[in-house]
Amino acid sequence: MKRVFLIGCLVLALLPKIRAQAPGALEPLSAWPYYKELRLFRTANTLRDFVLDGEVLNRARPDQADLRLYDGAGREIPYVLRVRHDVDTQSDFVVREFNRSVAGGAEVSCDLGVQSAEHNLVEIETAGNNFRRLADVQGSADGSAWSTLASQAILFRFSAVGRSVEQSGVPYPVSRYRYLRVRVSRDPQVDSEAPQITALRVRRSVRVQGETVAFPAERQERDADRMDGRPASVWLIDLGVRVPFERLSFDVGVPTFSRQFQLEIVDDPAAPVPIASGELARETDTAGRPLVIAFAERVGRRLKLTVVDDRNPPLPLAGITAIGAARQVIFEAAPASAGPLRLYYGNPKALAPRYDLGMRIPANAGSPLRMALSPQNANPVYRPEPKPFSERSPWLIYVVLGAASLTLAAVLLSLARAAKTQPQV
Repeated sequence: MKRVFLIGCLVLALLPKIRAQAPGALEPLSAWPYYKELRLFRTANTLRDFVLDGEVLNRARPDQADLRLYDGAGREIPYVLRVRHDVDTQSDFVVREFNRSVAGGAEVSCDLGVQSAEHNLVEIETAGNNFRRLADVQGSADGSAWSTLASQAILFRFSAVGRSVEQSGVPYPVSRYRYLRVRVSRDPQVDSEAPQITALRVRRSVRVQGETVAFPAERQERDADRMDGRPASVWLIDLGVRVPFERLSFDVGVPTFSRQFQLEIVDDPAAPVPIASGELARETDTAGRPLVIAFAERVGRRLKLTVVDDRNPPLPLAGITAIGAARQVIFEAAPASAGPLRLYYGNPKALAPRYDLGMRIPANAGSPLRMALSPQNANPVYRPEPKPFSERSPWLIYVVLGAASLTLAAVLLSLARAAKTQPQV
């Protein structure tokens, strides 16, 4: 009976959590401390978007999974979150080879089909190693009249010490030709006869342009220091908010220079995180352009830039800006949606929403109507999660330790008395 009672108490304790995680259950917005508004304008375009600003990125989860979008009537609006890096996409064609010859070099002709879509790249695999060959690519609509798409393109493959480098792709202007003809000449240094073309792959290669967001930064005055024992300048840079970024851009009022540098994130000064190092250099023909340090995307707020000066004057740095890929939120504004919309964020324990909308909106979702976020507002219904009992009543720890000490002392005293009363042998 006691076991049944304990199980019942456990179920009652977990019931609120079970309900909160049930499919389709409304989440209490009291767990989100911040929100921003978006003014909803009625237009024929129901597809809308906005870009997360520094305030949202600073307070939201690092993966932005705590974003919630609601209309004025309290209805949750599904959205798609996209990180707008530059993306290279490729689609392959079904290639049917119909002709092959070796006169004056290797030649292959292929048919891409009647409904040929746009293509702009052919990858040519040839046998052998340590070669440099030239390739020509031609296109035809009927297989009789041929037009040159690429001429004297270089193919190579070299290997040494277990490593290899290769170039097998030949780009050309976007084309809809149904037929392609590829010729590969022999390398006079290594080929005694026409090379063998082992495979052809025709592709449509597209670079989807990303979108960036700039975060202006402030720098402190220069500090003199040393790097690897050499005189150096140190600048502490503050972005103002903790955000994801992948480039640091700044102006230098010096026409030519070459200096070693190191860039670190110092949000925790005791544990700096190196993100880039190398050489800052400028030649005369690039004077006046901003210098850019690029690296894999990182998240941080405070940076430390160390530049080796040696016997040169310190570089005058100005106009420092961090640049990161935009976080784009795309959603559909139904005609019945009431405005203004509210974007809630700042709940570190929120579960990722994973809406089905992402299956219906393609990666290149046309041109959604861009909306702007209002300044940050405090959520009036926000209720912080209660602290653990030990933090709410820190005195209890001392009471427990004191009681344990007294109990241990009483046990030791009892043992000592018992030892005295035992008869001596």
